[in-house]
Amino acid sequence: MEKYLAVIRVLNDEDSITQKQIIQKAEIKLSSPKETLQFLVQLELIIEKSLGNRKVYSITYKGQKLYEYFNSKDDDSIFGGTNINRID
Repeated sequence: MEKYLAVIRVLNDEDSITQKQIIQKAEIKLSSPKETLQFLVQLELIIEKSLGNRKVYSITYKGQKLYEYFNSKDDDSIFGGTNINRID
């Protein structure tokens, strides 16, 4: 789950960017970046667009809401009352 949230976090902070840029900015190792991105596309958390011969990715409204949920600062998040910390 950490890798998916890292990708969503990067896309929340950026406009449309390439797979290579996502991997660099996420600062995590993705064993199969294409599969990770396609999974998030299937969940409609990000979208894939063709820009010339390149593919770029952007976050969707649904992805933004998920990002906000996992980064909420209150105890009503899914991490409230647990010893689990959010990825910052």
